[in-house]
Amino acid sequence: MLNRFRRSISRRRVKRTVIRNQADNTMINVALNTIQGWNKRNWERITLDNTYWLCSREHFQTIVDHNTINEKKYVLDQFDCDNFAFNFKAQVAMNHNLNNVGMVIDNSGGHAYNVVIFNDLTAALFEPQTDRWITPGESKMYSFKKGLVIL
Repeated sequence: MLNRFRRSISRRRVKRTVIRNQADNTMINVALNTIQGWNKRNWERITLDNTYWLCSREHFQTIVDHNTINEKKYVLDQFDCDNFAFNFKAQVAMNHNLNNVGMVIDNSGGHAYNVVIFNDLTAALFEPQTDRWITPGESKMYSFKKGLVIL
C-alpha cells in the first residue's frame, strides 16, 4: 500500500514536469519512418487523433520508470501481450496527458507491444511487460515485418 502511494506521488511530480510539444499526422509519419523495418506497404496504420502531444526521450524514460503496468501478472488469453500494450497506452494518456504511445500488432512476430513517438520526430519500440526498449528483428516476437499500428 505504501509503495502504491509513493508511486502515485511520483507520477504527479512527473506529470507536472513533462514538457509537451504538438505534432500532426505528417510529423508522426516522419517519426515512424525512423524505425528500422517500417514499410508502408507491409504496415497498416489506424490514425486515432489529428494532433499528438509528444515529449523528449528523457522525459518519457521518467514516465517508464514510474509506470506500474509491468507489475501486472501475465495470464494467457486473459491479460496477455495485447492487454499490456493497450493498458500502457492508456496509462500514459491518463497519467501524463500524452497520446504519443501507439499499439503495434506485429503479425509477423505474433506479438503486441508499443511504439512511442518523441518530440525530435523519432520513434522507438517498447515492450510494456518488461519496461524494455526493443530493436526490430532482435527476436522472432519483434520481427516487425508486417502488421498494424494503432496511433
